[in-house]
Amino acid sequence: MSYKHNLIALGIAMSAAALAVSGCEKDVQQTEARAPQSYPTMKVQKANMTFNIEYTASIKGISDVDIYPQVSGTIKEILMQEGMPVKKDQVLFTIDPISYEAAYEKAKANVASAEANLATAKLTRDSRDQLYSKKAVSYYDMMSSHNTYDSALATLSEAKALLKAAENDLNNTEIKSPVDGVLGMTSIREGALVSSNMTTPLVSVSDNSSVYTYFSLSENLLLYIAKLSSDGSYGDILSKSPKIKFRLSDGEIYDQDGTIDAISGIVDATTGAVTVRATFPNPKRIMHSGGSGTVLIPVTVDDELVIPQTATFELQNKTFVYKVVDHKTVATVIEIMEVNDGKNYVVTSGLEEGDTIVTDGAGLLTDGVEIAEK
Repeated sequence: MSYKHNLIALGIAMSAAALAVSGCEKDVQQTEARAPQSYPTMKVQKANMTFNIEYTASIKGISDVDIYPQVSGTIKEILMQEGMPVKKDQVLFTIDPISYEAAYEKAKANVASAEANLATAKLTRDSRDQLYSKKAVSYYDMMSSHNTYDSALATLSEAKALLKAAENDLNNTEIKSPVDGVLGMTSIREGALVSSNMTTPLVSVSDNSSVYTYFSLSENLLLYIAKLSSDGSYGDILSKSPKIKFRLSDGEIYDQDGTIDAISGIVDATTGAVTVRATFPNPKRIMHSGGSGTVLIPVTVDDELVIPQTATFELQNKTFVYKVVDHKTVATVIEIMEVNDGKNYVVTSGLEEGDTIVTDGAGLLTDGVEIAEK
C-alpha cells in the first residue's frame, strides 16, 4: 500500500474515533439531563410557634408640658435645676412681684371703697323707701335711691373681679410646675425680661413615670388582627392584646412590659397606616420623652402549617412553592399570613399536611423537574 493510501486510511480511522467520542459525550449529557436533580425537601407539618413582629416607635412622656409665663416682668430667681425631677406645684421661677403687689393692694382698697359706697347707698335706699311710704318724698327720689344702690352693687362686683385678677397676677409671679416630672433645659437667666406672649417656653416638664410609645400598623394588618379577635372589633383587640416588649436604641430589651391601650380610628391617607399607642411603666426613668426604639409584639400560632420562607418565590404578586408529586416539581400557589417572623411563613391555603415541598432553590426550578429528595 502506498504512502498516500496509508494517510487516507489514517484519516478515516481518526474521523470514526472522533464521531464515537462525540456520540459518547452526547449519551453522557443526555443521561445526566435525565438524572434526578438533588434539592433539599421537607414534608409540611403543623406546628405551634410564637414570634415577634417589630415596629419602629417614638417615645413620649404621658404628660409633656411647656411652661410659659402668665405675666410680664423680670426674672428675679431661678429655683430649678435642669434635668432634675420636680413635683407638682414646685416653684421653678419667680418674677419681680413689686408692681403686682401694688396692683393687688390698690384692688383691695377699691373693694373696700366700693363696699362702703354700697352700704351708704343701702341706707339711702331704705330711708327713701320709708319716706315714700309716708308720702314725704317723690317717686323719683325713691327710685333714684334704688338705682344708686344697684350701681354701687355693680361697682363692688367689678372691684372684686379686679381684685381677683390682681391676686391671680401676683400668684403668677411664682411660676410652678403643673405636674410631677423631669425638667428639660432652659435658656432663661436671672434678670431676663419675660412676657405673657412669649412663643418659646421657659422650660418643659415631662411626666415620664410611664411613657407612651407610638407606632404605625398597616390598615390591612390591623384588619387582619381584628378578624382574629372574637368580635372583630378594635375594642376586643385592646382588651385581649398581649404584653409587648420594647427594644431600646442601644439594642437592649427594656425590662418592663407594655400594653397596647389606644388605636387611632383614622387611617393616614398618605401612608395607609393607623397609629397605635402602647404604654410602658418607667419607674427608673430609663425611657425619655423624644427617644425612639422598637416595639416587639408577640404573635402566637397554634396548629398551623409552617414552612421556611426559602421554600417560596413570588410571581405576579402571588406566592408559590414547588410541591414534589411523583418525584417531579409542581408549582403551587399558596396563601400565607401577613405577619411572620422573617424566617418562616404560616400557610393558610394551598398546602396540606404531609405534602412534600422543595425548601431551597425554588426560584431556579420549573415544572416537571425530576427531584432526588435529600
